[in-house]
Amino acid sequence: MIQRGLVVLTLALFGCEAKREAPPAAQPGPPAPPIAAPAPSVATSTCGDETLTDEGIGHLRIASTVEAVGLNCNIVRDSTAIGAEGMPARKLLVALSRDTVEAEVVSGRVWRLAVASPRLRTADSLGVGTTKARLLQLTKPRLMTGEGRLFVASPEHCGMSFKLTNVGRDALRGNLDRVGLARLPDTAVVSEVLIFGCRNPAGPG
Repeated sequence: MIQRGLVVLTLALFGCEAKREAPPAAQPGPPAPPIAAPAPSVATSTCGDETLTDEGIGHLRIASTVEAVGLNCNIVRDSTAIGAEGMPARKLLVALSRDTVEAEVVSGRVWRLAVASPRLRTADSLGVGTTKARLLQLTKPRLMTGEGRLFVASPEHCGMSFKLTNVGRDALRGNLDRVGLARLPDTAVVSEVLIFGCRNPAGPG
């Protein structure tokens, strides 16, 4: 009977000691900050249909004001650079989905567009990289000179001209009709498309 009481007392003392040695329960820390939801994407403006036409590219049109272009298109740069005949000119760099286009501004309005990207083309696939053979298929193609360069124009695209490269040394001295175009080297290709609108009689230069 005495031995049973000693066993019970020993177990009780062991239990108390174990409670004193048990580590304190971990205290809950501060709640984790909520995870911020991703910011909604902001839709960028678009110039619309990016096919090259005689009057422009979508909302980037000849005679449009700079303000009107900015409402519909993304103007990434507005600066002054050397323009035609070495004179300073205001130029906009406008971003399209496929590339950029340079717009020359006169009196606050778009006067001319310069397209140097092969990704932008007319509805009949004319653009940078077009060959002399393809240009000869145009209606009444003629050669024009301006700014020391050689261009091809046609009534099919009354508001644009196609600047040529790889034309040879004597290209500016030949005939300015279909015969003159045919005499150019077969390596002659379009290096830039200028859009100035059918109402602008000046064209390049």
